[in-house]
Amino acid sequence: METVTQTFSVANLYLQASADTIYNCLIHTTGIITVHVSLSERNVVVEYQPDIITPEQIAQKIKSCGYHAYTHEYTTNQFVEDHLEVPEPNYRNVFVLLIVMVIVLILWLIKLTPWIALLLSVYAMYIGRSLFMHAGEEIKKHNPSTAVLSSLAVIISLIYGIYLATQNLVSAYPFILSIIAILASSMYKTKYLKYMQAISKQSYHLNQYIPENTSVYKNYTETISKTTKIQKNQILIIRPNEIIPVDGIVIDGYAAVDESTLTGLDSTITKAEGSNVYAGTRCIHGSLQIRAEKIGEKTTLLQFAKLAKETANDKSFDSPFKNFSRYLFFYAIITAIVLFAGWLLIGRSLSNTLSIVVAVLASVAMNALTIASEKEVLASALYAAKKHILFRSVDALEMAGKTETIFLEQDDIIMQAKPEVTDFLPLQQEDSSYMRYIVYKLSNKRHDVYSLAISRYLKTHLTSSTNREDITRLQNNTQNNTYKLTNVKELSVIDDTCKQLLAQGKTVFLLQNEENKLGIVAFAKPLLTSSIPALDKIKQNAEIHLFTNSSQEEQHYIQQETHITYIHQVKNREEKDAIIQSCTHDEVTMYAGTLANTYHPNVDIHTHFGISSDLSDRNKDIIITRNRLDDLAQAMQISATLNQRIQFDQILIIVYHVIAILLFGFLIPIFFDLPLPVILPCISSIGMIHFLFRKHTQQ
Repeated sequence: METVTQTFSVANLYLQASADTIYNCLIHTTGIITVHVSLSERNVVVEYQPDIITPEQIAQKIKSCGYHAYTHEYTTNQFVEDHLEVPEPNYRNVFVLLIVMVIVLILWLIKLTPWIALLLSVYAMYIGRSLFMHAGEEIKKHNPSTAVLSSLAVIISLIYGIYLATQNLVSAYPFILSIIAILASSMYKTKYLKYMQAISKQSYHLNQYIPENTSVYKNYTETISKTTKIQKNQILIIRPNEIIPVDGIVIDGYAAVDESTLTGLDSTITKAEGSNVYAGTRCIHGSLQIRAEKIGEKTTLLQFAKLAKETANDKSFDSPFKNFSRYLFFYAIITAIVLFAGWLLIGRSLSNTLSIVVAVLASVAMNALTIASEKEVLASALYAAKKHILFRSVDALEMAGKTETIFLEQDDIIMQAKPEVTDFLPLQQEDSSYMRYIVYKLSNKRHDVYSLAISRYLKTHLTSSTNREDITRLQNNTQNNTYKLTNVKELSVIDDTCKQLLAQGKTVFLLQNEENKLGIVAFAKPLLTSSIPALDKIKQNAEIHLFTNSSQEEQHYIQQETHITYIHQVKNREEKDAIIQSCTHDEVTMYAGTLANTYHPNVDIHTHFGISSDLSDRNKDIIITRNRLDDLAQAMQISATLNQRIQFDQILIIVYHVIAILLFGFLIPIFFDLPLPVILPCISSIGMIHFLFRKHTQQ
């Protein structure tokens, strides 16, 4: 029989007697197989049969013992689609117009007076009046497109059809059929495109789980509260395997927390007093007391999901294509005028010439480009968000792939900000433990980055334990001596060993007393190995300028390892701005760094690394949650791929219109010297729309 194992957190579980009470109550409950009560983690692990008892009933059993219990779940960092039902478009009016078209065709075959067909066309115009409404909207927005061209074709057909009908000529029928065919195809295309647009605008979100209940610490006791009712500055207790429900600050405790939901990195972060914690992250082991700072939609996780959704559904997606559509509009108008004049000059009849013009105008399909491009933008924005890359706007998504110059900060992107001890060299015959002892004593008196690096080094390079006699000897040897660590750059004479270390870009300190030089300690900021291949990717498309505060030797070392040509030593914001301004011309530029509140007015795109940034800061165009340069390279690649796909769509539309004009403006008129209905051009424009979306689906 199927069983389920689930963990229940229990408030105020401190005594073994309490644990025994809960255990005895649960183990004798029907449907429960095993029970394990942990005082240290203050939870109960229950194996039960789900077809006999539910988690709610188990929690109620624990409550009957006098203790509140609640469950917790694991979180994920996957993006999923909200499965909103988008109703299929209703093509009833399109079918009505097709029936009207068939009736008009029958009237044409029996050569009945065209006035009856003309009245039917007026009815068709009433049904398809939305075409003229869309044309009016395009004109108001100063962006004439397909609706305006189709409306012109209908008006031309109507006016000339009325003129022929006044003479009771059956040659009016092709133009009456053209009116109905254009209206039917336009109505179908509008409904289909709105349907595709509705599908593409379905919202997306992070499939994250914020726990329903949380343990609140107040007046030295715990109470169970709904997460939605938590208020700022309340103290919460987080136990192993629980999801942190708010952004907050640790005020007590020590724990390992999985932040992969936000950072995308499969690693645990140690949290202690003063550490920041984020909603949606999971406490793996250890316990924490946190003070709530951001709750509900203000948490970093929900802000990240919200901004990803807003970017993906940004209405400004079509800004790059508005001018493109306008160019196609004027191209179609000019082509129609040229064809009209050309065919009249070579002796074609007015009816035949107008039929050619109407066919060319009815073949346009450029309004599909906007919707197809929107789907490309949506797919790219959500794919980037899955990779923990947040484009704040579509402009940033478009421009990132066009970047020609990048200004990078050195620390935590190219190399670690904290220096590490690379060389620990005793110069005397003494045991290295003697040097370690002195350096440790000296570093404890200082609190700079180098002293902290020494402490980290000595903790990770432990020697065998020294007996009491050795400790006494070391203490006696150092009592009457003054030792100091001196940066060798402050010395007038430097030996060959120090020169070699300096040439490697390292910072070198000399340990000495009044009489002797006892040893050398060298430091370096390790290069991030993943940054080298990422730099190679970026350099294929952009010129890199690196800002550094390192020494000349360290700069030379970085240049050797990374092959970055332009490395600038800067000390303040003004120097950076001057360099950026001198390097900025008519090209697209980007600034990328980990520093908060850094904005350079001469840069087109600002990229920030890290989740600690203020997500509401509109000056950060791209937010990358991980301090990985490879993510920046991927962001640029996502943008470049998007631009290539949109450019391909544009070329596809241009090629289609050129072929349509050649076919309906030249080839068919050469072989047919009669006014033809525009059914074929209408079908071709519908086929082009469907091809664009099939292509996107296949990609």
